[in-house]
Amino acid sequence: MKAQGLGGDIVYISSKNSVFAGPNNLAYGATKADQAHQVRLLAAELGPDQIRVNGINPDGVVRGSGIFAGGWGAQRAKVYGVEEEKLGEYYAQRTLLKREVLPEHVASAVFVLTAGDLSRTTGLHIPVDSGVAAGFLR
Repeated sequence: MKAQGLGGDIVYISSKNSVFAGPNNLAYGATKADQAHQVRLLAAELGPDQIRVNGINPDGVVRGSGIFAGGWGAQRAKVYGVEEEKLGEYYAQRTLLKREVLPEHVASAVFVLTAGDLSRTTGLHIPVDSGVAAGFLR
């Protein structure tokens, strides 16, 4: 991107776990916190090249998720003491809006960041989590 000299967008799909410590989730949470900090570091480093770097912090996107289908869902369901097929509903009920986060909600946030209306925004993290109060940015 730098070599092309056209600027552009980099969007990290991080997690609300980048700012909120969930139970039995050390490696995942630490990795997502690292990604969140990379957004800030790269925004500072790449800004002079007109490359915007932002992040999306979704809550658990269960439906349509490769990570949840690959065993992560069963592990998280066990931690929370719910049936795996009820995990999306469980996540929704712990939010302020009581609504499940779906892949299209994350995609919409990416679109907002890259479609031009926020062309002066870099280093931002957008929560797409239906309102997980513990994940509010501090």
